Formats: sequence, structure tokens, C-alpha cells
Amino acid sequence: MGQAVVNLRRVDYLAGLPQAEAEELASVSELRRYSDGAPVFNQGEMIPGIFVVVQGTLKVFRTDGRGKVQVLDMLQPGTCVGEVQVFDGGPTASAAEAHGDAECWLIPAVALKRMASRNTAVSEVIIRHFAGKVRHLIQLVETLSLHSVPERVAQLILDYQSRNPTRTLVEFQETQEDLAQCIGASREAFSRALRLLADLGLIQSTFPVVRILDVPKLQRYARG
Repeated sequence: MGQAVVNLRRVDYLAGLPQAEAEELASVSELRRYSDGAPVFNQGEMIPGIFVVVQGTLKVFRTDGRGKVQVLDMLQPGTCVGEVQVFDGGPTASAAEAHGDAECWLIPAVALKRMASRNTAVSEVIIRHFAGKVRHLIQLVETLSLHSVPERVAQLILDYQSRNPTRTLVEFQETQEDLAQCIGASREAFSRALRLLADLGLIQSTFPVVRILDVPKLQRYARG
């Protein structure tokens, strides 16, 4: 259980939980392992709780059933998915699958809802987390509706670079197809955008490695 407590307290919105509450959730959580490409849950399913990523990556996405995919997030260790379904009781609006081998702690919905109902500090932590989720979705809608594909690619590169802001070299673990789905574009459009950014002198690209040549100029370009 000790390792579970450590992992759960690394989660963005669970990090503020008191030790006792973290231990309580850890005691009822289950470690699940997924191989590359394995489904964690499918769109429209009822799920048993929140999935906390502790190793690997989860791809969270929606599909229209005709092959068109929109990636909503690529979840790294310390992040989670399933919170909305836990509290509204409805089916999932998205699907999730392992991107590479992955491990997740499954926190049962019943345990988390019971804890939130009796402890206002826990409720406040969860509310702050939901507010952050809303901000993320607003930014996603803005990106998809107001920016061109090259601008979206520029912002995507900057988002990855921000994880290690002292470096200007970005090495993607995802394929161009995966990244294109993150910004609502085709793989061909994503590839063309990389070439355009290189022609403009903003990046050097030998995908999956991209070097940012001028961060401020790339930021201005991404803003449109």
C-alpha cells in the first residue's frame, strides 16, 4: 500500500489530500497493467472509477464511428481520467487506450464520492481540478476553431518544449498520426506544417526530433 500512497499523492489534484485520505484511497485501489494499444475503457461505457497513470501514457480520444478520431489528451504519469463519469454517473464521453505499456491505479468511484461527501477539503481539491479540466477544454476548442494547422503544430511543439523549458530540442514519442489527431488534422497536413515551419526558419525537423530555432518567434507564430 505504501507505494500506492506515494503514487496517488503525485496526482495533480490528489496531491493536496491529507495523508489519511490518501492512505484510505490507496487501500481500496487496484493496480492495472495494459500493453501497447490495449483499451482501458471504450467510449460510451460505464466505468468503475478514476484511472491514475503511474507508468507509460494513456491516449484519451473520441471517435465518430466512421474512422475520424480526435485526441483529447495524452496523459502522462501523475494525471488521471474518468473524474467526470465518477461524479455525474453517466457513460464515458471518450475512450482511453495504452500508448506503449502502461500502469494505472484504479480508484473506485464509490470510495472517492464517499470521501468527497464527508470532507469539504477533499471536495475543494476536486472542484479545483474540474476547473482546470474546463480551462483545458476551452483552450482545445479555441485551438481547433481559431487557428490554422501550422499554428496548431507550432503550439503543440511549444507545449512539449514547456515540459523542459531549458531545452529547445523536442523529441516526440508519438507518431505523426497520433500528434495530428491531437490537433484535429490529418497526418499529411501535420507533415506539411512541419515543412512550412522549417521553411520559415522557426524549427529544424528530423521527425521525431524537432529543434526550435527561435522560441519567441515560434510563440508569436502560434498565436496567429
